[in-house]
Amino acid sequence: MRVEESSRRRRKGTDMRTWRKPSKLAAAAMMAGCLALTGTSAAVADANPAREKAALTCGAGVFLDGLRALTVTENGRDEVYITSGGTKIWPVTSTYVSMAAGQRVEVDKCVPVGAQLRLMEYDDLDFNDLIGGVTINRDATWDYEFCCGDNGRYRLGAVQ
Repeated sequence: MRVEESSRRRRKGTDMRTWRKPSKLAAAAMMAGCLALTGTSAAVADANPAREKAALTCGAGVFLDGLRALTVTENGRDEVYITSGGTKIWPVTSTYVSMAAGQRVEVDKCVPVGAQLRLMEYDDLDFNDLIGGVTINRDATWDYEFCCGDNGRYRLGAVQ
């Protein structure tokens, strides 16, 4: 009886693996279709994945690509988050992201041109500290710098 159960489990696992291949193929075909709809060639998409993400997800908005810590405010790490209009917009699934100097994290967020962003440093015991603010006023690829609250400096890449 145990041999039959083991055999059945193995077959079930094999069945799971076989359906993954068609689903990956379907996802690739859907991406190719999206590229065709946006008028973007696959070669261009491979050359600049951030620009492609922006075109597919943000429409006329600006795609916030990644945040790099140039200088952190505390000893070793900052706990940062981004707000717009007084509301936290990033990160979505946690209170903050802990970053060390030189570290880069994905933001992958769309905002409208004209959005006013603030990079904040989370603090348990005191008020959260403002590292810096920027207004997204470009309609092209651009790097914004959050500077110099508590001597912290961060660079945010934005793509339209």
